[in-house]
Amino acid sequence: MLFDFSIGEPSALVKKMIAQIDTDLQKNTAFIKYRDSLQDEDDKVELYIEERDMILSENLLKQYDSFSVDNKKLYGVKGPKRDLLYEIDLI
Repeated sequence: MLFDFSIGEPSALVKKMIAQIDTDLQKNTAFIKYRDSLQDEDDKVELYIEERDMILSENLLKQYDSFSVDNKKLYGVKGPKRDLLYEIDLI
């Protein structure tokens, strides 16, 4: 659930990370070749979302020591630094 990116609104920092991932995926010939081999458009979208979220999760795990949720917000924590990652829609 920590990295279920569909449950909240990304911060500017995460949006920037996603933009970089998008750029990298557009240049990744292996990814493009596999995506283009899929016939169904929904499968292509699902592949992109899964790949993007996996890369984003890996990047966040490399960048932060831990994560915390406080007042419906997800933060990445590294030492004394806390970066807002997501505002979470919790019901």
